[in-house]
Amino acid sequence: MTTWKTIASSTTTPKEVKTRAPATVAASPCTAAKITVETVAMLPTDRTRTTVGVGEKVKLTYSLGSATWTASKGTLTSTTGQTVTFEAPDQAATVTIKATGGGCTCTLTFTVIEPSGVLMERQPGKGIQHTNGIPSVGIRTVIYLTPDTVSFQFIQISEDDCPGVVTGYFVGTPLDGIRHGSHGAGTWVPVGPTIAGKGSRVVANDTAQSGHCNFGTPYSAGTFDWAIPWKFRVGGGADKVFATVHQRFTIDAAGDMTVSKAGASGAAALSDPTSTY
Repeated sequence: MTTWKTIASSTTTPKEVKTRAPATVAASPCTAAKITVETVAMLPTDRTRTTVGVGEKVKLTYSLGSATWTASKGTLTSTTGQTVTFEAPDQAATVTIKATGGGCTCTLTFTVIEPSGVLMERQPGKGIQHTNGIPSVGIRTVIYLTPDTVSFQFIQISEDDCPGVVTGYFVGTPLDGIRHGSHGAGTWVPVGPTIAGKGSRVVANDTAQSGHCNFGTPYSAGTFDWAIPWKFRVGGGADKVFATVHQRFTIDAAGDMTVSKAGASGAAALSDPTSTY
């Protein structure tokens, strides 16, 4: 008997191999959940920033519609709704905002900062206050609060009291120990928009003048200094000192004087003509 064997060859057609497509998983609706930010202050130009000044106001919108809102510090205009306004607290802080709605929860963190310094510049178009033949000098200034990366337009500022400290020519004169309290301290003034490279501009100008310093001749070198505490507050809240600004005058043996304050300065020689700011 003959036995036949079947041998596979390269011409044998392979069986079709079938693969199963991966299952399609629907995207979670929470991937679209977010809180958008728009500062009420128009300046600085980045209105989506999450670093803000004390008291600064920010409009918050939840992408999935109406939500329940919470803030770890500061205040919200409402705790429900799609859009609410957050008011930063009156002290430096880290604040967590939470919005819950549409089955999802979204969080956002704000860094709240206080003003850190004062910058002054001579007011444009203004001269030096001086009386010819009498040691005297004065300037008028524009005031900015630093830094310029946030807005401080929702606060007020004030100078506080301090004693005058003198050396040389001014020792034993009426300026020796004179207090700042009766020379502009204690007045609260508002703050305006932020100016890039400078800071939030105070809605008032400042004057730094020596008055007449003819305390007898011969003149000699001397200095006068007020180390003025600067305070801020939000609304009618508690105030806090944030900087010390030196208002300083000098006199030399010729009776010539200088003045400086927070970066602004001026000078007047005894023989300069009478002038004003």
